[in-house]
Amino acid sequence: MTTTRTLLLLRHATAEPARPGHADADRRLSSRGEAEADGVGAFLREQGLVVDRVLCSPAVRTRQTLERLGLDAPVELVPLLYQAGSDEVLELVAAADVATVLVVGHAPAVPGVVYDVADPGSSSPAASAAVADRFPPATLARLEVAGSWADPSSAVLVEVRLPAGADGQHFV
Repeated sequence: MTTTRTLLLLRHATAEPARPGHADADRRLSSRGEAEADGVGAFLREQGLVVDRVLCSPAVRTRQTLERLGLDAPVELVPLLYQAGSDEVLELVAAADVATVLVVGHAPAVPGVVYDVADPGSSSPAASAAVADRFPPATLARLEVAGSWADPSSAVLVEVRLPAGADGQHFV
């Protein structure tokens, strides 16, 4: 029997603009971003999605996004996620030995993973269309991978949740 694994990819919620004299990694969530992150947390609870491990960038905005989700899961702050490419994200996920992994990170890596591994033939057409040319802050994508994390090359994009105000919210 093949094990199905779940990969949740979340781009951090909306952050404040850059502040003179402050590093980009220190940007905080805006009030809009706080509400977006709260919405993602509510969505995860409504869907009954249980996260076994979280891989999170150490940037302030990603940590604040994660905190507002209200999850009870082991968290690993991974410095590499701050400027990772999609290949590096996939390597980190492959090292996880759990059924459900949530990655809280940044563009272009988070959407890049979706674009790189989602199989167009078996993925949800509505979910694929929802992120075909955009992946705004607070977008959550759920992919399912049959078998091992080592080969997610034909993952199924099952659903996408866009933040409110981004032409709807939930695409299955």
